[in-house]
Amino acid sequence: MSRRDPDDRAEDEAYEELAARDLLRGRDLADVALELLHRGDEVAVQAAGRRFTGTLIHAAGNVACLGTALGTVDLHVDSVTTWQVLVRHRRGGLGRAGGATSFKARLREHEAVGTMLHLGVASPDDTLVARLAAVATDHVVADEPDGSRWFVPLVRLAWVLPVRT
Repeated sequence: MSRRDPDDRAEDEAYEELAARDLLRGRDLADVALELLHRGDEVAVQAAGRRFTGTLIHAAGNVACLGTALGTVDLHVDSVTTWQVLVRHRRGGLGRAGGATSFKARLREHEAVGTMLHLGVASPDDTLVARLAAVATDHVVADEPDGSRWFVPLVRLAWVLPVRT
């Protein structure tokens, strides 16, 4: 076994560190969510004034579905304020198979079945309880049980969670 010059080893380690940093710089949040899904990490997210903890069960494009004690929270990846890894796992995660390819597509699934939802609206942080009457080009039309109708821009809708009955 040949011995390498310590200066060469140090240089190799420096290049490896730069390559790892370059990989981090090239990712977007959708890539991060997909990595968390594949690893099966336990995570906490902060979005529209709420904190949810659990494990990702789906991630694609700008949607991530977080399995929590409350149920499955569908997250608009671009509207999540922070992502925190609580417990990192080396294996045991899920692959990306099936499911909605975007947050809008996931909302349309809820619209189609008439799910009563908690809707997390960012800025100001607020929560509505409503059914989606329509998922439009850039907003949702949400009807509260009392008959009130809301128009919520998609860029302000951070998460949805089905109401437990």
